[in-house]
Amino acid sequence: MNPNPINLAEQHYLKEKIRQTLATNPNLGILDVRVQIEGKRLFLWGEVSSTEKGERAAAAVQALLPDYEIVNELTPPILTEAIPPEGPYIRVAAASDLHYDLLSAGKLRNSFLGLNGEADLLLLGGDLTDTGLPEEAALLADDLKGVNLPIVAVLGNHDYQSDRQKEIASILRDAKVAVLEGESVLIQCRELSVGIAGTKGFGGGFEGACGTAFGEPEMKAFIHHTEALAERLKQTLIDLQADQKIALVHYSPVPDTLAGERLEIFPFLGSYLLAEAIDEGGADLVIHGHAHHGQERGMTPCGVPVRNVALPLLKKPFALFTLAPRVKKARS
Repeated sequence: MNPNPINLAEQHYLKEKIRQTLATNPNLGILDVRVQIEGKRLFLWGEVSSTEKGERAAAAVQALLPDYEIVNELTPPILTEAIPPEGPYIRVAAASDLHYDLLSAGKLRNSFLGLNGEADLLLLGGDLTDTGLPEEAALLADDLKGVNLPIVAVLGNHDYQSDRQKEIASILRDAKVAVLEGESVLIQCRELSVGIAGTKGFGGGFEGACGTAFGEPEMKAFIHHTEALAERLKQTLIDLQADQKIALVHYSPVPDTLAGERLEIFPFLGSYLLAEAIDEGGADLVIHGHAHHGQERGMTPCGVPVRNVALPLLKKPFALFTLAPRVKKARS
């Protein structure tokens, strides 16, 4: 049992007070931070521009709450636009919601070919076709010819529309695309190994406004499906032995990247169960799509960066990240 436990209302008050302090301090201006309270220990998770800034933020919180032990998990970003000046790194190109239809021949061919020499791997986050037809997948496969880097994909809800998802996956695999559903793939990128665990994921909503496996069989089946996919994703991440781990999903694990979508459809855009699986399984980055009108950046409760790479949101053929290892702090 945690010593001196505080109730949920008090926790919420403290978390909001900390976030306001970090956001309004002119020497900090930190907006994206997760706060976790366990007894008299307080964890700060998130990305800051430098190690020094993270230390200043932790000191500010310590001054605000002198009776708490502050565990500082604020670290510089593992994702940057530029190549790190030293040390190993992986260049990740990612895109989702390509929506190839029967008129899409050549739509992204030149963009894909332009990745040669610019990226180490390409991740595709589902909705690769528009109506789930094998003929649409064949056009995408043709556009991927000549891409000389590993390609890893998951399918999305559009790829299931015509109940021919197995054919779509087969066509893409014939084009040397690793299509994942509950599996993983390990890729060596120069000095680093990167493991990708993939699943389409599913809906259900987020804490405070989520569905539960209660009532009609249809509702139970809906939630049980998400639970099963999340559990498999967690185990796949746990089993991965790699320098860097990426969770590749279609549905969002967090509400952050859905901001801008109608609140009424949040339960159909993702599930907090995916975030729980990612935090428990361990990952360095999450890539997803599905939310055309959401936001690019988010974070799981334990601080894993989440990126929405849906093309209608990005308004460019792909996002390009540099993923670099960082020292991970052990929690005692």
